[in-house]
Amino acid sequence: MSTLPLTEAILLEIYQSLGGKTFQTNKKDKFATGQISFDAHRAMGEEVLKAIFEALDMDPEAQVDAIGNLMEFANAYKSIELKTWTYAADQRQILWALLGQFFIPGLARRVAFWSLDGSLDKGMPSGRFWYLPESRDEDGNASLYLPVAQVVDWLLDLLGMSVEQIADQHSEATYGIHEGLRRSLYNWRNDTPIRPDSIRKYFSDDAELTFQGVFSPDMESTPAEQFAAALVFVKRKALTADKLRCELPMTAPGRLEAILGEPADDDEKALFVKHLTERYAAPSMQVIRQRLLLARAMQDGYIRLLKFLCPDVDRQCADPEQNKLLQIFNIYKLVYNLTVDAWHHCRDEGESAENAWFEAQLPPWYQNGLLLSILPSRWVMANQELAQFLTRSFFDMEAGAELENHVGWDEPSELLIMERNLERAARDFNEMGRVQNLVERMKNSPHWRNLQQENSFGVISQVAQHPLLGLKAKRVALQRMRELANTPAQIVATICLELDGYLNGERNNRPKDTQVKVQSLLEEAEASEGFAQWKTPILQYKAKHILACNDFDGAEKLFREALDAGLERNFGTLRGEIARDCLALAVANGKLIANNHDKYYREMLAGGMMAEYRNVDDIPPIEETARWAAEYFWNTLYKPYPSFPTEKRRASGVVKELFKELIPLLMSGDQDGLSQWINANRALLKSPLPDVEGNSVLMSLIKVHTQFSSRLPQMRQMIPVELQGVQHQFENMLKHWRQFFGQLVKESPKQLNISDLKRQTPLMLMAQAGDTELVQMMLKAGANPDLQDWHGMTALHAACKSLEDGCVDVLLDHPCQLDKVTRDGRTPLHTASWAGHTHAVKRLSQLAPELVWQRDANNLTPLELAETLIEQPDALEFLAELRAQDSERCASRKELESIVQLLEQVPSLN
Repeated sequence: MSTLPLTEAILLEIYQSLGGKTFQTNKKDKFATGQISFDAHRAMGEEVLKAIFEALDMDPEAQVDAIGNLMEFANAYKSIELKTWTYAADQRQILWALLGQFFIPGLARRVAFWSLDGSLDKGMPSGRFWYLPESRDEDGNASLYLPVAQVVDWLLDLLGMSVEQIADQHSEATYGIHEGLRRSLYNWRNDTPIRPDSIRKYFSDDAELTFQGVFSPDMESTPAEQFAAALVFVKRKALTADKLRCELPMTAPGRLEAILGEPADDDEKALFVKHLTERYAAPSMQVIRQRLLLARAMQDGYIRLLKFLCPDVDRQCADPEQNKLLQIFNIYKLVYNLTVDAWHHCRDEGESAENAWFEAQLPPWYQNGLLLSILPSRWVMANQELAQFLTRSFFDMEAGAELENHVGWDEPSELLIMERNLERAARDFNEMGRVQNLVERMKNSPHWRNLQQENSFGVISQVAQHPLLGLKAKRVALQRMRELANTPAQIVATICLELDGYLNGERNNRPKDTQVKVQSLLEEAEASEGFAQWKTPILQYKAKHILACNDFDGAEKLFREALDAGLERNFGTLRGEIARDCLALAVANGKLIANNHDKYYREMLAGGMMAEYRNVDDIPPIEETARWAAEYFWNTLYKPYPSFPTEKRRASGVVKELFKELIPLLMSGDQDGLSQWINANRALLKSPLPDVEGNSVLMSLIKVHTQFSSRLPQMRQMIPVELQGVQHQFENMLKHWRQFFGQLVKESPKQLNISDLKRQTPLMLMAQAGDTELVQMMLKAGANPDLQDWHGMTALHAACKSLEDGCVDVLLDHPCQLDKVTRDGRTPLHTASWAGHTHAVKRLSQLAPELVWQRDANNLTPLELAETLIEQPDALEFLAELRAQDSERCASRKELESIVQLLEQVPSLN
């Protein structure tokens, strides 16, 4: 695979490093690649986040902040993903690029901001990044000081004991239960993986430890006495100024020397005592667990990343040229330190000054790539520019090639990187200028002559896609691309642009031999060694080609293959576009089947097809999206070749014929003729009509009848006197039409339980309309009252909203289930309560008094729901507006008060 890992995959890595339980491989893979349903995805996401929060002992406020930061990261990352193509780059190269150019700089900036008002890790060394592997020299050999060992040594230092002493003390305090602590501490210091349950076992809240290496001044003593005690502590622990600079946030040259030499003023001494007290305070068991767990997670992540990126490198390797992860840590430290320094230098001048100072300190040769994503001056366009930078980088990569160095580790290596980056920036700038210059020349002089003067495949490929050039100029540019292509991948890339011109352009601009040319190009691409790299777009073009030959089934199969192939590489928004095409073809002549077509909808969302909807609440549901997709199919996607007849919507022909035959019969009210029509159309009446709505004939007739009926009042006011006879005929037809519903229900009852794309049934529509007579007929004919629509509403919910007593009685006497709940957890009694339907509340509370105490998704009982509307006039007004949109009446305050009185009289179940 050659893709950008999703945010979900990153969360799973964090979860695993924190010692989370092992998920089933198939389930984990589907979550990490976004291949599970919304409900399953939400449930697993919540489970993973909850486990992460619990492992880190995060309080509710911290959890809210974490989720906010996660959403901010996910949105920024998604914008990069949807603009990046990975070409032939392999997964190692992609991850390495993202670590250096997005993940690590952004994380360092964020953590530094969190630390501005006070260290996030009080009690840990302030001059050292204890949660990262640190280089150190042991007996003349360079090695790494890993995070777990650093935390263990911090703990031993505060305890003032050796490993043996703490193990003996702990074993004695637990009557030998923790006899294995000595071995565990030795192992942890020697980089043996640490198990989270071991941390909880040895450092539970009731563990007893004696801290002999801590500093806790007597708060009743004078500042001078506290400072004197601090000096005694420093001397006892042999802490020099150089050593303290790694422990306390007082790193300015000469500052600690002045304090220890005692010429410092009282404020400096007091601050020194404060920092020393924080650094050498006795930690709680919770703090010990948190730090060990964080160190364990960071160390585990480091080891697994190293194994993936540098598989032959030892985890203790301190050479940043071999152990490239050390370069990542250096980027983190650089960005973190500069962010904090910017605040110290400019905090009194405001955020703009801080940002300017920060950016001025960054090496210029890193600002157009490595650190582009965090440049304050380019914040608005940073993600788009980074995506372009990554795409250019991946275009030049060969799978399996050695990972490039991100930063230098000494002067010679830094010089090489500086020269490389400046050279690339100059090349890209030069290339951009050549593209613009060539486009301008081609607008005013012969195309071919100008193109012959340019020998760069990359430049010509950009020209061939330039929006300012016409179709003829682009075709000439494609010919030049053919000449310059010298690899199979470049040849297939050219073919893709040629196919784009033939298949995605205006139908009227297609040459007569388009079908033959497209077939030839597809065969050439599939036979090429470069096909694997371009498999996804080629399959999409092939599907469009097959569709243009009127092979709808073949095209749908190929679109699905293209969608699956899109998992292998990153193609910007292409997967979203293919998912859109899949959905469009699936519902062009058939009903939306939410369970089957959910995958296409999810891929459209993930692929940026709903980019205009900024708020999740504004994103259209799958049902509305399907309607749009059906229109898109017939208006845009479907473009048959000239030699093939243009197919028409099956539903439009069926419905047209249906009304052509029925309208005369409905005008006359000919029941015998209508019965004959029913007998003649038994096959049509057994299944939904062939369109996205999925209406049965009965459902379609009900909806059209409702539309016509809603216009009657306006027609009566506007129609002139001389046309009143026509109006009467129309009104009589609507009466006959309604009577036909009853006839159709009796003679063709199978339609009663055929639901539309919103999973509504005829019974639900009639119940909501309060049509008691038809509801009774439908129930008698076999309508299922317990089916639920897309919101989880049943016919009983609908009847409660209708405010029609008889309609509710018919359903309750049938009978039907009273405890079905909607998506927001509301029973029919909830609905009757907010709708102000007194009769429904009386009957439901008598038949099922337990419903009075049932709570919805907002934890409200029917009584509390009614009370909320009474107490919050704005909420009641908003409800009234919603009801008015559907031409329905909202409950008054008086009616709601009556509902409250009724529900208060129901005895408690206890």
